Amino acid sequence: MEWTLTYNGVTQTFAQWGIGDARRQRINQGRDVLTFRHVSPRALTDGPIFAPLAPIRVYCDEAQWFLGVVTEIPSHGDGSDESKYYKVSGPWWYLETTIYQQPWAIAADPDDPDSPLTTAYKSHVILGQSADGEMLSIGTQLIDIVTYAMTCGIPIALADINLSQTMPFDECKDLSCAEAIQRILRWIPDAVTRFDYVTPWPTLHIARRQETPSFTCAVDSTLHSLSISPRYDLLLQGVAIKYERVHSTNGRTWRTLEIDRYPANISEQQPRVLILTVELAGTQGQYISQTIKAETIDPASVLWWQDHLPALASLDPSDITILSYGRDSTLPRELRDGGIANWMDVSVETDIVRATLAYEDGAMGVAQQEVAVKIKATDAISQTYARLSSFAGAEETPTGLARAIYESFSELTFEGTLQILGEEIALAPVGARLNLTDGDTSWETMDAQIQECTEHLDSGTVRLRFGPPKHLGLKDLIQLSRVNRRREAPRSMYIRTKGEGSDEHIDQAQEMPRENTHTGPTTYSHLLLADGTDDTRQIALDTRQIGVTGLILQPREEDVCENGILKKRLTLASQPYTPNGDETQTP
Repeated sequence: MEWTLTYNGVTQTFAQWGIGDARRQRINQGRDVLTFRHVSPRALTDGPIFAPLAPIRVYCDEAQWFLGVVTEIPSHGDGSDESKYYKVSGPWWYLETTIYQQPWAIAADPDDPDSPLTTAYKSHVILGQSADGEMLSIGTQLIDIVTYAMTCGIPIALADINLSQTMPFDECKDLSCAEAIQRILRWIPDAVTRFDYVTPWPTLHIARRQETPSFTCAVDSTLHSLSISPRYDLLLQGVAIKYERVHSTNGRTWRTLEIDRYPANISEQQPRVLILTVELAGTQGQYISQTIKAETIDPASVLWWQDHLPALASLDPSDITILSYGRDSTLPRELRDGGIANWMDVSVETDIVRATLAYEDGAMGVAQQEVAVKIKATDAISQTYARLSSFAGAEETPTGLARAIYESFSELTFEGTLQILGEEIALAPVGARLNLTDGDTSWETMDAQIQECTEHLDSGTVRLRFGPPKHLGLKDLIQLSRVNRRREAPRSMYIRTKGEGSDEHIDQAQEMPRENTHTGPTTYSHLLLADGTDDTRQIALDTRQIGVTGLILQPREEDVCENGILKKRLTLASQPYTPNGDETQTP
């Protein structure tokens, strides 16, 4: 085999580059790494021949074997050797350094509560939820994460993903794309990731164990070492996922429980049954109510006017006469108590009710007075109006999770390591199902997943680690049960699509009762002025005592003689007139 490396447009063999001790390590849901040592007469203090963060491609007999970026350049020197080591990270490094974001609906104008919505990307994400708020399959969510990474310029391609299961919404902040993928695949324990470097851009594959290729190795002279152990402790008899919801309506809460079991008839009260309690968002409902009091508007009624004009309240209704009346509105009732909001679906408008009144008030007689009141007219009736002001449906129940977890551990799992001499083993991809022949018969069909593969090019040895993915924290059933412990029900699942919380905007009462009384010009028929301490001292002005039509009593100037001096004075008098209108009478 001929190994070549391409850097900065230059392709040379390892020997020409001065490369030795090359090793590639591939790992499930982790960073593939190529490390090598560069030995040359260059001094230890000289700069590197491969620049930091520069892309490097490695070929095996003209087929691309690795593509990555230089991430570390440690130096080493002693009395006999000066060299630099290079660490080249595969495409997973890009996923680790790219923060995953999702589109959220936000207000276009931050100062306007009624602003139209626009879309912005945020690192506050809800895994398992689409941009329109619907539940995504695990496969679709993974595709969205990788697609987002590719739009950020990450040089990878993506193979088909066939994971139709759904997962509970998982609300997180500031996750890298790599963390988001790992967080989702915790629900599918036998899912593996690997990069295929044969394509121009490495192709990311994500698949479950049954979809990965099978690789068989003989226990013979090429096997340098083998360590293998059956994991009887990981065998599951069943899985029960209990989906718990807390529902709320108008402050009243209640809980519901939905159980996904696999197998369907499994009993939960026995060992080796994995039970997970998953909190889902429940139904959130809020009603708004408003009690109002409305009364008929009757400007033809004396009692109605006495109710609206405090000055008339003490009078006997029989002493009040309505000479004329009118209104601006035609709505039949007046809002007396409560408030009217837009959601009540009733009409309301400002109404000015006018009338001309005459009335007697003991010492005062009002011949004509214009009065008016400003009120809120409506067609509403006296009752309590109510409406569902906000509603948020319950989070959907995930599908297929109990079965996926059970299938991952329903058969005996083997774990261990093996080391083989011979480069042909490099064809075994991470995630492949490993079987061993010429050994224990149970190994021939064990289908143990390869989690890590390390290839030493100089020695031609390959080391495989297989079994459950310990590097992801899965060591036993206790660890598996922790997949859900820190998860909480999503709090922002409706904010993402609507730009506001599950409590929609509630219209408060806009129209309140109004009563603004005022009077117009008043004509009095009689008026009595009296001393409050002595009723015998009074001044009486009574138009009813004027017996001649057309007379007007008003201050008038007249001549008087006082102490022989001619003076003037004002008297309250009418204009001169002749009795009975006879102008022929003489003194």
